[in-house]
Amino acid sequence: MNQFIDLHCHILPGVDDGSKDLKETMEMLQIAHSEGICCMIATSHFHPHRGHRSPKTMKSKVAIVRKLAEKIDPKFRIYLGSEIYFTQEIPEQLQRGEVLTINGTRYVLVEFSPSDSYEHIYKSVQQLQMYGYEVIVAHVERYDEVRAEVAYAEELVDTGALLQINTGSIVGKYGKDAKKYVYKLMDQDLVFGVGTDAHNTSSRSPKMRKAAELVEKKYGEDYRRRIFFDNAASLLRKRKR
Repeated sequence: MNQFIDLHCHILPGVDDGSKDLKETMEMLQIAHSEGICCMIATSHFHPHRGHRSPKTMKSKVAIVRKLAEKIDPKFRIYLGSEIYFTQEIPEQLQRGEVLTINGTRYVLVEFSPSDSYEHIYKSVQQLQMYGYEVIVAHVERYDEVRAEVAYAEELVDTGALLQINTGSIVGKYGKDAKKYVYKLMDQDLVFGVGTDAHNTSSRSPKMRKAAELVEKKYGEDYRRRIFFDNAASLLRKRKR
């Protein structure tokens, strides 16, 4: 059976606008496992308005969620990270250990406002890179100016940034423009990894299998494996700080 790694999800209970409690977390884990997801990176928001919990709190939460996952399948793994809304303070906060990177590595999942200019996104990525971080741009298809020009995505990748897309965009859940754009990115091999960006069990549940099947049908098994598993697995094997 094909296995997938969810690079971006909000599975931790009661820390942001994702899972509201342990019951919902358990139900989300069951959905994810049934979809073929074997690993999830819990990327709760580090955002002025959507969640701003301390690393200590997040580590205690993920310890509980890992036990729930083990009840479903002893091989079901939950890793810890965060979805970081970029502000000018973020590089220093990362340096001080106030914001979680992915699994303690130098990789950071970074989001922006949909209306942010491409120039702002590009300069922010560069700023983080100057501090020694490997930047993964969260759900790149959401940013209006970036989505308008595939050349912008190419330029981000050329600078060393990695691009993450959402499963919902692949299957057309977020409209024709987002779907068309992520397929353009895949046509040009610009996608690093895929996340469900799951927040709950209903409108934004951790569904991955249909998106993976569509990608495999169009681009082949090797490509599907690379962006749904191999690239994220390589990231998780990186040495911790």
